[in-house]
Amino acid sequence: MGDMTPVEETEFSAAFGQLFDSSMRNEERRLRTFWQWPDTSPVSAQDLVKAGFFFVGPSDEVQCFCCGGVLKDWEPGDSPLAEHQKFFPSCGFICGEDVGNEEMPPLQETFDDVDGQFLSLVQGIDTEEAAPPSEPVYPDMVTEEMRLSTFQTWPQHTDMRPLQLARAGFFYTGRDDIVRCFYCDGGMRNWSFGDDPWREHARWYPGCEFLLQSRGREFVSSVQDSFSSTLVSPMNAEEQLRRLQEEKMCKVCMDRDVSVVFVPCGHLVACRQCARNLRLCPICRAVIRGSVRTFMS
Repeated sequence: MGDMTPVEETEFSAAFGQLFDSSMRNEERRLRTFWQWPDTSPVSAQDLVKAGFFFVGPSDEVQCFCCGGVLKDWEPGDSPLAEHQKFFPSCGFICGEDVGNEEMPPLQETFDDVDGQFLSLVQGIDTEEAAPPSEPVYPDMVTEEMRLSTFQTWPQHTDMRPLQLARAGFFYTGRDDIVRCFYCDGGMRNWSFGDDPWREHARWYPGCEFLLQSRGREFVSSVQDSFSSTLVSPMNAEEQLRRLQEEKMCKVCMDRDVSVVFVPCGHLVACRQCARNLRLCPICRAVIRGSVRTFMS
């Protein structure tokens, strides 16, 4: 362990039954914060989550939801639970107190090296179970005003207006032109002139409850139908290239190429690293029963 930052005020509050960040007592929600966790880190996101931490950045800085203790500069051989106990021994979570931690159900993942042709077979599998109604991934971004306030450093060169994005459920991540939906955590980037945030939301994340409640299922279905028809209609080379690049990009980290097919829904939307941290499909919100690694030629 290279460094740590004690937080006396939050530890004092935790000692009297108050959590530093009650919204992060859910392990699945903590895990979602690690979408930018460095691949080179010797410590896994799952182990950090189990030890009570969520990712705050920059670099590899994490924070405890209970006591607010911050740790960073992780080294090979570090145990998140042991380091947590070492630097913040009075933390209620570490002491085994009932602080309301909500555990994440185990996910059985299966990665097989198969040919890309397997995708067509998996897409034929019906979804066995859809996700039940859920709560927003980012509850502090529920209001349009809060989402709009994140666009203070929005790049001036883009033609997309922050107000349009905020109304469609998106907030700015502070990186390039990447935005995320406060409800489903769907990420979008590379905005072009004429893009409609609502239509792009419906195109890539049709299962989002906020989208369905705001615009209705008919709107989402019409967008999906129109998108399917454009796949076989002529389009100029630049637009076609942009769409192909979007389709290859992982919808979680927005950096690496997609490489994992979710079972049973058959969606190919995440890279291998991000797929490990998901329990629900970002597209249809179906429960992920397994996953298959695939390669795009």
